[in-house]
Amino acid sequence: MRGPGRVIMAVAATALVAGCSAAAATHTTTTTSTAPTVTQATVTGYKTGSPAFESAGPVTVVLHGKTAADLDHILNSLPKGGSMDCVENVLLYNITFALTGSHKTIDVDGYGCVAAVAVTVDGKTTLRTDKGCTLLAAVRKVLPARAVATQQGAAACDG
Repeated sequence: MRGPGRVIMAVAATALVAGCSAAAATHTTTTTSTAPTVTQATVTGYKTGSPAFESAGPVTVVLHGKTAADLDHILNSLPKGGSMDCVENVLLYNITFALTGSHKTIDVDGYGCVAAVAVTVDGKTTLRTDKGCTLLAAVRKVLPARAVATQQGAAACDG
């Protein structure tokens, strides 16, 4: 048989643990993501370009805020992988994303032949595939008509 002191001590210990648990549950620390976000996108299309010659006549626009973030979102939705196996390929566009709190950038090159997108971060390049041509369509939307090679030069998307 237990004495009254032991029961009171057991009840007090249980209440103390329960109280600490409840206090811990109600006292939460809010953490914020420290991942950099896109603040700017410099989009360059080209007036001329062909597989035989480099793309030329750059046409550049600078996007900020939501418009820049929307391009980044489209890029990140593209499936990873793909290839650059094309005898005739042309650079259609380049996007340079600037990130908050960093001097680093994300460089993106979009090619016409197989809808390949090369993404370079910290000197490492990976490929993505724009099979649905969603990134190219978004780039075309922000560039003026004088970026003719970009507006018309994607075999994988245009025909």
